[in-house]
Amino acid sequence: DAAPGRAPLAQTRDRGGGTDLRCRGQGSRGGRRRGLTHLEHVTFCSADRERCPHCQGPADPLLLKLLRLAQLCTEYLLHSQEYLSAQLGGLEEALRAAQAQRDRLAEEVAQRAQEVKGLKEECRRRKKMISTQQMMLEARASYHQCQFCEKAFMNYSFLQGHMQRRHPEESQIAKTDKLQDEIEKLKEQLQLTKSQLEAEQQANMVRFSKECEQQKSKEEEILQSFHKWKEEEKAKLADEIEKVKDMFMKELKELSSRNSTLENQLLALQTSSMPKSNLGTLKDSHEFIEEKPQSTQDYHKMVKLLEKQVTPYLNVLLLTDCSCSFFVHL
Repeated sequence: DAAPGRAPLAQTRDRGGGTDLRCRGQGSRGGRRRGLTHLEHVTFCSADRERCPHCQGPADPLLLKLLRLAQLCTEYLLHSQEYLSAQLGGLEEALRAAQAQRDRLAEEVAQRAQEVKGLKEECRRRKKMISTQQMMLEARASYHQCQFCEKAFMNYSFLQGHMQRRHPEESQIAKTDKLQDEIEKLKEQLQLTKSQLEAEQQANMVRFSKECEQQKSKEEEILQSFHKWKEEEKAKLADEIEKVKDMFMKELKELSSRNSTLENQLLALQTSSMPKSNLGTLKDSHEFIEEKPQSTQDYHKMVKLLEKQVTPYLNVLLLTDCSCSFFVHL
């Protein structure tokens, strides 16, 4: 198992089954699903036993290696997509939980704010009453009058004891202060949680963008290497075709020269044999067939031989172009 926060190692799957490069219905949702199924089939298929549709020969090893490389790249992309989707789902779940906690804290803060508001009103009324009593006490310094009853005391400490014994509701002021402190603490905790969530969300977005950029750069490098390899293969094939073309042209020129020489020799023989008789020498039809020059037959044989030699190169070229077009489309 991979450590938390680290991507799991990608493991390749076994290849099996034949290749089916046909993909239909790409315009609808079902077509896209079939396209993904077709992509998975192409990624995990085995083309080792594939045959050329033209000559029924085995597939080119270079094309098999290229197909294997493309399959590994596609498998890595599918693995990366699955891992990023799982990570995104986990982060969204954590974000929803944090938002729910924030909503609960907000409701609790609103409830405490209502309580504080009521306590503030009570405190304001009490403070006004206390200030009035203090003014009265300052006016009459000889005794201390209770603000809730008619009793008076010579000492302020006695008045405080009387207030705690007979008027315990005054202790609500201390409770109000305590609640106020708790509300302040809750506000600070809510603000801290909010800042932590924002920082974590920002860090996740930055990390996700970096991973996307790295994935994009890897894809661009793979495409560049693929295009470079394709250009090199095209150049090699063009060079080989040019060499074969030059060889064929040379052989055709030699054959044409030989044919011209044989025709000239035949014409010379016919010219030299004409003065012997006005009627000429009678011969059977099979003798004319036997004396037919061999140059035409040699020419046709050479053309057939050249066609046999050119056909494999043309098949390889067509197969390479088709394969390159298919992988570029993928």
